[in-house]
Amino acid sequence: MGDFVHRVTDALLRSELLPVGVRMRVMRLTGYDVAPSSCLWAGAVLRSKKLSIGPNVFINVGFFHDGFEALRIGGNVRIGQYVRIITATHEIGPPHQRGLVEVVGKPVEIGQGSWIGCGVIILPGVTIAPGCVIAAGAVVTKSTEPDGLYAGSPARLVRELPLNTQELLPNEAGE
Repeated sequence: MGDFVHRVTDALLRSELLPVGVRMRVMRLTGYDVAPSSCLWAGAVLRSKKLSIGPNVFINVGFFHDGFEALRIGGNVRIGQYVRIITATHEIGPPHQRGLVEVVGKPVEIGQGSWIGCGVIILPGVTIAPGCVIAAGAVVTKSTEPDGLYAGSPARLVRELPLNTQELLPNEAGE
């Protein structure tokens, strides 16, 4: 019965008819570990409560967490539209059945201050280190290093990101 109740609650929470402020209060009242300052837009599919969302997190429309294992999202994270977090997979089997039946789960973590672009897929066991940017459409198959820009399928380090905002801004000489 508990699984049915969760699916009904999940369907309510993803509704466009539920204002975001009400959605967040209902999530906390029903046992989700979500900081009061965080925001989850409509269309999110949360297949379980194995979820922890830190403060000042913004999750855009169409988010999906398969819920098999835990997902931890650190503070000040931004997540774009239609991001998918997968925590379950299957071992490769023999030729007569390549995807074995038994599920193998590994948790996922998204570190503080990271930005996950639109349409990103994060696979089981991945840790997105603090301060990372994951470019739109990337498929993250391995954990990242802090403060890196990752892109592609599979996602690879494109460049290291500066540690202070002054390095991001053009200087006064126009260089």
